[in-house]
Amino acid sequence: MLSLTIRIKNKSNMSLKISKIFAISLIFSSFLFDTNNEFNKVNANVKKSPANKNDLDLYHGMGVSFLCNATRKGFDLDFPKTLSVASSTFASVVSQKHGGKIIEKKKEQKVDLKQLQFIASLQLVQSALQVCPDNVPEKIEKEFKIETERLKKLQGI
Repeated sequence: MLSLTIRIKNKSNMSLKISKIFAISLIFSSFLFDTNNEFNKVNANVKKSPANKNDLDLYHGMGVSFLCNATRKGFDLDFPKTLSVASSTFASVVSQKHGGKIIEKKKEQKVDLKQLQFIASLQLVQSALQVCPDNVPEKIEKEFKIETERLKKLQGI
């Protein structure tokens, strides 16, 4: 066991107290680390449930909030980079928390994370145009309109 002894000019009681406090904190912290490892082992065996509509709405709302707050006047962060962070975070959460699965049309489906990130980007821009239109650069708005028209044609809408 490690112990730290601090000697304060002939005050051995004080150094003994400090040694005890340090030793107790080391013992206590080792229990925390052991417990945490056991928790991780148990947690690793839990089956991940697919993201439902409520989950996706929550992640989307958080993404729009981040996008609008980060690009507002005063912060002036780069919109495309902020959009990339928000959409990749969305896809990452679905991947890590839900095993890359969503429930769509009452069926569990594994999603391609690149496609999910792309769709999340489009949805986040669409929401940003409604929530914080002054933050969205014209170039992004034009690209969004072109891309949504292209997707409508592909889907036959």
